Amino acid sequence: MKIRNLLRFAAAGILALSFTACEDDNDSSLGASLIVTESTSGSTGGALTISQGSSLVFVWDARKGDTDMDLFSVSVTGSNSPSPIPTSLGGRNFPYDIANADDETYIDTLIFPNAGINLGVTSYSFTVTDKDGNTDNVTFTVTVEANATPMTNETNGAFFHIAGSLEGAYDLVNGTVVGASQPDASKDMENTDAAGDAFTGSWMAANSTMFVKDNSYDYANATVEAATSSFAAGTASASVSNPAVGDIYIAKLRGGSTYAVIKIVNVDPSDNTCNCGNTGKITFDFKK
Repeated sequence: MKIRNLLRFAAAGILALSFTACEDDNDSSLGASLIVTESTSGSTGGALTISQGSSLVFVWDARKGDTDMDLFSVSVTGSNSPSPIPTSLGGRNFPYDIANADDETYIDTLIFPNAGINLGVTSYSFTVTDKDGNTDNVTFTVTVEANATPMTNETNGAFFHIAGSLEGAYDLVNGTVVGASQPDASKDMENTDAAGDAFTGSWMAANSTMFVKDNSYDYANATVEAATSSFAAGTASASVSNPAVGDIYIAKLRGGSTYAVIKIVNVDPSDNTCNCGNTGKITFDFKK
């Protein structure tokens, strides 16, 4: 009798476990779940900025929940869209069938070695689908920015009234004052004030150097890329009138691809370093 009751109890327990297992197998409440992390930044999606030349390494983790995962797919659109999609494991086609993956998770890595080859914005979208058709998506919007090239070479320059007895021009390439008798090719900044007139510091290029005024330019953190962009965005002129203390000018030197960034330090019409009738001196700092 006791044995019979024990067998009945065991059978009931097995039946209860069977119902529970069925419920678990059919429970798709968790659905598809995907985690994607960009290894270098630690970002898990959204906006991301990288420097030119950088690679991207995405680690993706498809969690099965209570249903089987079916497919993992990747789409890339934008400035750096590769074809085919690269993978660290090689030879894999997308969408990738992960139906036979581990019961708990599936983790893998995708490497984009040329992600930073072109400037611009690229969208990386990762999607996982389970066998019930549920999906989960993670998207990264990646902006590739130009590498910053600091202008670390800073020089203090100056020139005087053109009609005075001292040098009235300046050579931005070599960082030296230039006298009236020297070649025009070296006169990137030549004072234009007339004899007898008060010194204003105005200048013009006697060669092909051009200038753009941009007082919003970050002189303290000057870079070649920022100078190039600022010059391109402005209206270039061979002359500058009435510069004031704190003014900033971007100079494109002699028709080439080299830039200098000039910040006016002082304009002194009464400076009599020349000990002459036509007084005046302008002082400036510049970076290249």
